Amino acid sequence: MNKITYGRQTISQDDIDEVVKALKSAAITQGEYVPAFENALKEYTGAKYAVAVSSGTAALHTVYAALGLKENDEIITCPNTFAATSNAALYLNAKPKFADINEENFLIDENKINKLITENTKIITPVHYAGLPCNMEEINRTAKSCNIKIVEDACHALGSSYNGSKIGNCIYSDGAVFSFHPVKHITTAEGGAVLTNDEEIYKKCLLFRSHGMEKVNFKHMPDSPTYHEMQFLGYNYRMTDIQAALGISQLKKIESFVKRRLEIADIYYNAFKGSSKIKMQKRYKDRLNSHHLFSVVFESNDLRDKVYYYLKENNIFTQIHYMPVNKHPYYENLGYNYKDTPLAYDFYRRELSLPVYPLLTDDEVYFVIEKINTVLKAL
Repeated sequence: MNKITYGRQTISQDDIDEVVKALKSAAITQGEYVPAFENALKEYTGAKYAVAVSSGTAALHTVYAALGLKENDEIITCPNTFAATSNAALYLNAKPKFADINEENFLIDENKINKLITENTKIITPVHYAGLPCNMEEINRTAKSCNIKIVEDACHALGSSYNGSKIGNCIYSDGAVFSFHPVKHITTAEGGAVLTNDEEIYKKCLLFRSHGMEKVNFKHMPDSPTYHEMQFLGYNYRMTDIQAALGISQLKKIESFVKRRLEIADIYYNAFKGSSKIKMQKRYKDRLNSHHLFSVVFESNDLRDKVYYYLKENNIFTQIHYMPVNKHPYYENLGYNYKDTPLAYDFYRRELSLPVYPLLTDDEVYFVIEKINTVLKAL
């Protein structure tokens, strides 16, 4: 059996052809492909505006800045996420606060957000972990009652839907961010995007991704034909046209990619649904999980580790998502304590992300299941 990883990109000849066309075009950065990719993202998600950037992390930083997050402000998110979700707040000298997760769906527990809200809370960032959308209606009610903004960390959730609408349409939020890292649903090698329905947020994101510079709405009299002004401190978070060309080609195949992930997820659910030793992420009738990850929780840390190492011996390379952000040494040095969110830590100790990606064959999926069951039967 070939090496099986927990995730990988799906690149075909049509993707390569589009990248070659971009390479042969007049402008391989700041050309026509990035706006075309943004338009494709808007069309797919239903959002009014899209801003393509260099990574999912850049997308988080950009939208936080556009929402005015600043020193002494606070965001509320969960620790079961990649560190970028809260790191992007630290970049702006704001303070992340962590609500624990729900044991059934592995997402932020919307009932634990209220107790963390203070007069300094400016943003709630729910994370659609593994591709399963959070309870956005309840989170939206909480945020609106306190005049707090919402940013959906949808880096796992391209292709997911909530109440029949695509994640990224921002019906329940002020902005949503995607990542196009190679293990995600579509890839631009590295890349990300901010989606929003708010024109002011959109314009600020455009400025922030390009040094805070603009060539319109001048505050001073232009003194040269190529005059431009820096309005605030921004960054170079631009996506190249080469990346955008790949993204356009990939996005055309998103439905088939998600369909295959769902087929694999169904095989796993059917294989383990009767097991007392494995818990799987809860399913909902009103939420489509596009399964960036297929995340399972074993009954103990010892069992998880036995499965992990046995799979590795059989050329199956799984992953663990995630060490709680508040357990990272950097955060501990800032005064955070992972024991404040015990369910997230317990989840981390028992979680394993199984292989799930479009190129994975049924035979490979059943091979993974067979090897897991070998460990379970040996107990």
